[in-house]
Amino acid sequence: MSDAARHLTVLGDRVGAFVIDEELADGRLIISPEAEPVAAPDRPGRPMTQEEFASFMAEHGEHMLPGDDEG
Repeated sequence: MSDAARHLTVLGDRVGAFVIDEELADGRLIISPEAEPVAAPDRPGRPMTQEEFASFMAEHGEHMLPGDDEG
């Protein structure tokens, strides 16, 4: 597994960046929180929270669909 594939983001009751410590034979993962956030050069900043996303979609969602002649 590449180093990039060892990082994951968890959403739900627990939210945050985690590192895969071990992948068991039955597919279960043993994970731990990342010590420090890993900066992705092509994605500056941080992911939106669910509340921020809902607010953004409420304000801008109607403008995010393609126009009638675009799809």
